[in-house]
Amino acid sequence: MGPALSRRGKGNVSASGDTGFVRAGRIATLVVLLGAWEAYGRLVDATWLSAPSLVAARLLAWAKGGLAVNLGTTLAEMALGMAIGVPAGILVGLALGRAPRAAAFFRPVIVALYSVPLVTLAPLLILWFGLDLEPKVVLVSVVVFFLVFFNTFSGVVGVDRELVATLELMGAGKGEVLRKLVLPAATPWILSGLKIAMPYALIAATVGEMMAARHGMGSLITDAASQIDMTGLYAALAVLMAVGVAVGEGANALEARLLRWRAAGR
Repeated sequence: MGPALSRRGKGNVSASGDTGFVRAGRIATLVVLLGAWEAYGRLVDATWLSAPSLVAARLLAWAKGGLAVNLGTTLAEMALGMAIGVPAGILVGLALGRAPRAAAFFRPVIVALYSVPLVTLAPLLILWFGLDLEPKVVLVSVVVFFLVFFNTFSGVVGVDRELVATLELMGAGKGEVLRKLVLPAATPWILSGLKIAMPYALIAATVGEMMAARHGMGSLITDAASQIDMTGLYAALAVLMAVGVAVGEGANALEARLLRWRAAGR
């Protein structure tokens, strides 16, 4: 017992040390890159690459102005689009995954629709719905729907048919099979689709705003590019990068929480 606990403790210490080393390496790399960027901007030419100090100053100026409105607009489009696309993708994926004949009929249609580059729908949606939130929300919903649907469908189709047949022989109804077997088995697939869909939701919202919008991070990028304002362009990209990192970390935390039983079983 003692040696086993000792080895386990050493393993935990080693893992913690490795994590700390990786974090330190990341921070050092970031500092070096920012330092090189700043040096180039100050000593060579800041026309096209700007400099981190100029980007930070622009972000500070935006924070006192309309950054909150533009960032809030983009996040609202993401949230509303995902609130529509995620449940729809899960429900359709579950339904078609449990109905092979319906899946055989509808899946080619869904694949054909998914084959169209979805961001090309932005101009059409803007013509239909105008310049407010609606076209961007619809675009995000469509993008998220397909990503979540295909993952959910794959997870449901991959459920062991023998287990389903066993539960049915034991008297379980379709609802009980879905609730106690299919949905838990498909949950990792659904969460994987959600993790993929979240950054794509940010991309879809931003692209829609770049086409035409009154507010949003995409409109900031378009305005900066039209004025050849490289500092403003990098500042907007820095905000989007920070949002993307936060979204990714949030998705990982959600997956770890909902699938903690999988980690406990290892």
